[in-house]
This record gives sequence, C-alpha cells and structure tokens, in this order.
Amino acid sequence: MSQHNIDTLYREHHSWLHRWLRGRLGCEHSAADIAHDTYLKVMLSNSLPTDDQPRRYLTRIAKSLMIDLFRRRQIEAAYLETIRHLPEQEIPSEETQHIVVETLLEIDQMLQALPTHVRQAFLMRKLDGLSYKEIATKMNVSVSSVEKYVAKALAACYLHSLKASS
Repeated sequence: MSQHNIDTLYREHHSWLHRWLRGRLGCEHSAADIAHDTYLKVMLSNSLPTDDQPRRYLTRIAKSLMIDLFRRRQIEAAYLETIRHLPEQEIPSEETQHIVVETLLEIDQMLQALPTHVRQAFLMRKLDGLSYKEIATKMNVSVSSVEKYVAKALAACYLHSLKASS
C-alpha cells in the first residue's frame, strides 16, 4: 500500500466518514476518534479497498469500532454503577478503575471469541454457580458436553493469561 493511496483515500472520504459517524454517534469528539481509528486500521491492515467500494470498506471498519465503543461504554457504566455503592474509602483510585475496566474489556473480548454454547456454559458455571447437570438441563445437552464446554472456556482463559503475561 503506497502513501499516495492512503492519502487519496483520506482526502476523498474522511469528511464523509466523519459526518456519517457524527450522525450515528451524536458526538463530534467520538466521531473524530472513530474516524481516526478507522484510517489507522486501514494503514495497519496494509490493504486498501477496491476502487468501487471505498465507503463500504470504511463503513465496515467504522461499524466494528463503534461496536467496540458501545461495549466499552456498557462495561464502564456497569463497573461505575457497581463501585458507586461502595463506601467512599473503598472506592478505587481512578488509575485502578482504569486498569479494572481495561481488564474487564479484555475478559469480554476473550469471552466473545468463544462459541456461544461454550460461553453460556462457562458463565452459568462461574457466575451463576450452576452444576454441570443444571447447565445441561438448561442447555438441553449432555453433562459431558457441558464439561467439554467449560473445559474449552477454561483453556481459552489460560491461553489468554499466558499471552497477556508475555
């Protein structure tokens, strides 16, 4: 990908993309951030859209980034709501809050990468405290399937922790 091509893509479509994002997000700053991140992803991917589809290509990337933004906002809001009920002396510092939110986002990404049935079984086991038999009944699968699902999720967690620590 040449610098000329990315410059041309930016000049020809940035204003349009920014307006499109502003209309969907209702926020000038978020639109600017997502537009910037869209072009950054294009540059990092080392591929450009075909000549007849640049806006479709940019829109697909921007939509993915908007989904990430909305997920982040949901996770941040849920965390802030949770700590809001703590006594003032137990509320973590802003730095710690940031670290916790980033960790929650990583966990969410890892869980979202799992097949739906694996994620559901894992969350029912770990968050709801259900037995394998209860999960099997709810999911209408065998207990051995639930055991395999939970084991697969635990393996994914372990692999993710290894990647994060290296």
